[in-house]
Amino acid sequence: MAGKGRSARFVESMSIQERNHVSNLIYLCPSCHTKIDTIPEGELAYPIERLKSIKSEHERKAREAIEAGFADVGFPELEEATRWAESQTPAAVTRDLTVVGVEAKMQKNDIGGDAVAIITMGLSVANTVAAYIESVAADDPDFPERLKAGFLSEYYGARLQGLRGSELFDAMCAFAQRGFRTYKQQAAGLAVLVHLFEACEVFEK
Repeated sequence: MAGKGRSARFVESMSIQERNHVSNLIYLCPSCHTKIDTIPEGELAYPIERLKSIKSEHERKAREAIEAGFADVGFPELEEATRWAESQTPAAVTRDLTVVGVEAKMQKNDIGGDAVAIITMGLSVANTVAAYIESVAADDPDFPERLKAGFLSEYYGARLQGLRGSELFDAMCAFAQRGFRTYKQQAAGLAVLVHLFEACEVFEK
């Protein structure tokens, strides 16, 4: 919410990293972007604290909607959330069968904040996700490895971009929800990610 020089609400003391951090970003449609960033009208009508409040309220509503969506996740939603995996190349079957507890894994990967809530909600439907993957694998044995391969490809790509900790987890959440319009679909995508996280298929262990 503080951009380049001469833009609305520019804070010269902020570093590039602080300026580009997700906590300082707000996504707007083109019309609202113009309205809010017009100088001086938009800058005066939408000071930093007001924008932070708007962002916080929207994020709260989105979290509540996603939480409600988890309650409706079933096989149809999981099928939608994993359909993209049909086009993936199966990964080599892992030989490392070590499973690390969820809390220890979150600590090792420096995951906190909102990510903890998402993982907690995802664990509430972990058995459903596992049962769905097992049911698909009965007719398509390569399905679990293709699914894992897709997430791992995105994961390592994000790491190459320098993402770590909660920012990396957020990027993986965005990947898991991509293209989904309803909160139920988005919750299904997140549930798959959390299943792979819990099963130690994705993220460091």
